[in-house]
Amino acid sequence: MTMIPGENRKSARVEAKRILVVRYRFIGDTILTVPFLRNLRHAYPNALIDVLVGPQSGEVLQGCPYINDLITFDTTRFHKYDSGKGKAKSFWSYVFELRKRKYDTVFLLKRSLSSAFLSLLIGARNRIGYDSEGRSLLLTHKVEWDQEKHEVLSTFDVLTAAGVEIVDDELEAWISEQERAELIKLVPPVQKAGRKVLFHAAAAHPDKMYPLESWAKLIKTMNKEDRVIPYFTGAPADVELYKKLEELSGVEGVNTAGILSLRLSMALLAEMDLAMCTDSGPAHLAAAVGTPTIALFGPTDPERWRPWGSKHIAIYDQSLSCRPCNYKKTCDDRRECLTELKPELVLQTARKVLQRGGSLVR
Repeated sequence: MTMIPGENRKSARVEAKRILVVRYRFIGDTILTVPFLRNLRHAYPNALIDVLVGPQSGEVLQGCPYINDLITFDTTRFHKYDSGKGKAKSFWSYVFELRKRKYDTVFLLKRSLSSAFLSLLIGARNRIGYDSEGRSLLLTHKVEWDQEKHEVLSTFDVLTAAGVEIVDDELEAWISEQERAELIKLVPPVQKAGRKVLFHAAAAHPDKMYPLESWAKLIKTMNKEDRVIPYFTGAPADVELYKKLEELSGVEGVNTAGILSLRLSMALLAEMDLAMCTDSGPAHLAAAVGTPTIALFGPTDPERWRPWGSKHIAIYDQSLSCRPCNYKKTCDDRRECLTELKPELVLQTARKVLQRGGSLVR
């Protein structure tokens, strides 16, 4: 465990026995909540701690020993990577359901106005979260949102506002033996010897996409010169993307897109020697399961969203004054931040990681 010097501030400890953590939507956001949850459990070892999560992204917290229950919050079909099945539920149905659980404390890691209203309407006396989106009057403990902080450290600000001491910042995930066995059954090549590298080219936002031609060059070179076996994973919508990538590179990979569940994709990531990803949820999952990870950043800020931990690194063009633009582009869709990011630079970094056995200091 890594101690966090200078992060602790003296505040009166909030008395809490029944706690709800609100963190629904998005895979990366959810897995980056693990250090928060571990420190929360350390501070309240006997409390009930539940987490309100998205219908798909919440699966990454299965097996987490720091929580009592995962509650799925499923009110929208807006996001293709985190929508539930069947008919969406109403916001008010969750108000009535959560009121029955009699939470005394809510930690709001969501920054939306609606999530703050939810914490008020369910009757929690302690409502701790970011002072954003005009929700100041709805909170009992307000936290200034520092947009330049990494998301892990930002969530710690919410803890310290409640008087919780920050003990460590390690990221982790939990894969069961049953999940490993199921992975081997569905993807037999994962048992074979050889350097296994995940190439995750998909992204929820198109502006995060590294050109397929650049990915293909990396795959072709690393397969030929470094004896790398390329692996792909993703949603059913990503199947054709990886077929195209195989065509461009002339290399047949192990394409598991659309085959594996989110949990089994995590099990696959744990078997890789290296994960090379866009700025995306799988980059954070790979880091969480302990696989050395390289994430390619364009319009978004690596200081806030890089894979967390000493074995992982963010690659981006440091010479461009326009980045990070956070999608407020001034480049007329040229996206030089990624289209001009040389595969040779990425290749050089990947080889260093492989040669060092995954030890790469950020």
